[in-house]
Amino acid sequence: MDSIRNERGVVLVAAIVLLFFISLFLFSIVSWHDSLYRTYDSLGTYYENETVKTMKRGE
Repeated sequence: MDSIRNERGVVLVAAIVLLFFISLFLFSIVSWHDSLYRTYDSLGTYYENETVKTMKRGE
């Protein structure tokens, strides 16, 4: 427990570095998910528009 209460701040620096890497990892996951969701959303919009065009041609 002496290393936790030391005055050199090694644990604080390690905690900040760990927080940085965890935040970077979470940001990467959220960005990937957003990109994937945007791709599927645009595909859905495309197929909806094509369906409407096909239905209008059939009238």
